[in-house]
Amino acid sequence: MKRVAVSLFLTRNPESSEAFLAKRNPELKFFGGFWAFPGGVVDAEDSQVEVRNLPCLEDGSLNQDLPSFLAAAARELFEETGIWLARGAMPSAQELRRDRKLLLDGRVGFASLLAKYGCHLEGADFGPICRITTPPFSPVRYDTWFFGCRIPDGAQIEIWPGELTEGDFFEAAAALRGWRQGDMLIVPPVLILLSELQGRNSRTFLPHVRDLTTSYARGKLHRVYFSPGVLLAPMATITRPPATHTNAYLVGEEKIYLVDPGSADPDEQHKLWELLDELLQEGRQLQGILLTHSHSDHVGAVQECSRRYKMPVLAHSEAARQLPGMDFAESLEDGRELELGKAPDGTPDWKLRCHLLPGHAPGHLAFEETRYGAVLAGDLISTVSSILIDPSQGDLATYMNSLQKLHDLSQGFVYPSHGPPARRGRQAVANAIQHRRQREAKLVAALQKRPLSLDALLEKVYDDVPSGLLPLARRSLLSGLIDLEHKGAVEKTWRGYRKPSD
Repeated sequence: MKRVAVSLFLTRNPESSEAFLAKRNPELKFFGGFWAFPGGVVDAEDSQVEVRNLPCLEDGSLNQDLPSFLAAAARELFEETGIWLARGAMPSAQELRRDRKLLLDGRVGFASLLAKYGCHLEGADFGPICRITTPPFSPVRYDTWFFGCRIPDGAQIEIWPGELTEGDFFEAAAALRGWRQGDMLIVPPVLILLSELQGRNSRTFLPHVRDLTTSYARGKLHRVYFSPGVLLAPMATITRPPATHTNAYLVGEEKIYLVDPGSADPDEQHKLWELLDELLQEGRQLQGILLTHSHSDHVGAVQECSRRYKMPVLAHSEAARQLPGMDFAESLEDGRELELGKAPDGTPDWKLRCHLLPGHAPGHLAFEETRYGAVLAGDLISTVSSILIDPSQGDLATYMNSLQKLHDLSQGFVYPSHGPPARRGRQAVANAIQHRRQREAKLVAALQKRPLSLDALLEKVYDDVPSGLLPLARRSLLSGLIDLEHKGAVEKTWRGYRKPSD
């Protein structure tokens, strides 16, 4: 699913490197607790707003969608900050406060407000900066147009409690420093813009941002950071639906480990090589390739990457046994710590700790970085679906024990192999545990004294699953029945499965 959105880079002085950031309410599902630019999703009604003298894009062209984006930018700016960026008669402060509340309550439209005061939007007040689309690690992706706006002299920003909780102007360097210290969460695309703004001003950083985001539009891997020191690089893989990509991760600042480069596609691999080459040019040191486990969608680029960059490959001994054709430098056992050097904020003795958490696959590892508490969880958890425990390689009881261990050690972000990171990692794992228990309860409730076939149980227990996913659900059901059989809660007969005899 793709949504179109706008984001406003606000400044008081174009010669400075400052920008206005607003903190999103921690209770929000989407980036709750993060600092971001003001902005939001483009509404259908935004097309009704009058916009005069549309700005040309960098190549001199006009875009037919531009009026709706500009209208959304002005509306979101008014809703979130109280700034009225429209030309014509200026309403009084009292009128604007009243109408802002009506707009937020959905009792009036923005086009109606502009018409009421005889105002219109002027294209010159909104400078197109760049357009960024969320990389394909998330099922919900945003096609976001960033606009630069200078706040009118004397205008006061007012953040009303609700979707936002506070806001202020930050020098780019100060905001990035707060992020590296773990004091601020900043949404990934804003981090990209702040990084380009640092050491420049709102005029001189434009060419750099446009060059970078144009390369993103052509397929280059984004520099996606949710927490410091963990760079997310989604790669298209042949994996289990609904996932389409496997997240590779680059962990470290000076010393970098590459985790699960999974794609066997040469074009996808080329994107990764380009990113690794850039990191090497920046003086980073590639230390090795780490595997969470042996499944094919996690190892597709391992051998070529190892050959190309002379990087050793490391995995748990059980996972290594599943890949007899691959050369491993050494085994990673439970509790092993790998040296990362200095953390992004300069903290010394930063480490990457290995945790053996099997159940999904033999020798499955999770990796915990010790400065910010982020955990790379592999296939222990997904944020786009439930994890399949296939009885051919997995064990549900062992997996549930590993999930509980992951819950207990999670202190910050949990980074899955499929889907976006979970900021409240412990809660995300708790939700996965609860989902498994609810599915087991549904299975127990479906069992009867008379035997039922696997397919009959599938219809009852996985009636909420799309038909295309039923073959995977059937394997998961089998794992659940095997687990219940071990617990003495189900009997297997030649006619099917039933409740135990009294």
